[in-house]
Amino acid sequence: MKKPERCTGIQDIRDAVNEFDRQIICLLGKRTKYVHEAVRFKTSERDIRKPGHIPALLRQRRKWAKECGVDAGLVECLYRILTDHSFNVQVKLWNKANRGY
Repeated sequence: MKKPERCTGIQDIRDAVNEFDRQIICLLGKRTKYVHEAVRFKTSERDIRKPGHIPALLRQRRKWAKECGVDAGLVECLYRILTDHSFNVQVKLWNKANRGY
């Protein structure tokens, strides 16, 4: 993959963005496996959504974003969506494992 400043046309840019998107999606898949396994360590459905966990998580992600030169607001928005989805998946898995539905 070419460095951004070495791109000679829009297709070079698209190819690079597509490759990064593929890597991001693969990493999300790996992350999802851990989200699924986390249910084994939850003692109740309420234990899945810990109110104090999200603000701390978002603060850390915003810090990482700034360190990497990425818009912290964008990262927070993405992680709000990602954590909401993760919690919903965990609730469904927990209910299936513990309540039979």
